[in-house]
Amino acid sequence: MRNLLLFAIFSLFLSNCTQDLGYHAAIQGKWKVTNWTTDNGGNRPVESVNFDFHGDTYDAKLGNRDESGSFRLVGDKLYTQAEGQQEIMVKIMTLAADSMMFEMNRGGVREVMTLKRP
Repeated sequence: MRNLLLFAIFSLFLSNCTQDLGYHAAIQGKWKVTNWTTDNGGNRPVESVNFDFHGDTYDAKLGNRDESGSFRLVGDKLYTQAEGQQEIMVKIMTLAADSMMFEMNRGGVREVMTLKRP
């Protein structure tokens, strides 16, 4: 009985660690990147950088490159896995009805991407 109680408490703890923050429904649809900055003072080009989240999949246009794959959310972490590539993670810093911000780490440099609904 004691082992069952410990298992139940542990399961409850794990479920709270991966709680749904409502992000899955909120990120659905099309997004355009409006700003992309790096902590080393640089700006990345944002022309033709778009995301479209639908169900558990996404499509992205990153300049001249098209990307499609699956995504999952764990708390405020967005994990994407493009077809034939390894999974990557970004942190959702803010999320509103018409905007959101991602925080990423590219080669040890923090980057922040701002997205808006078109």
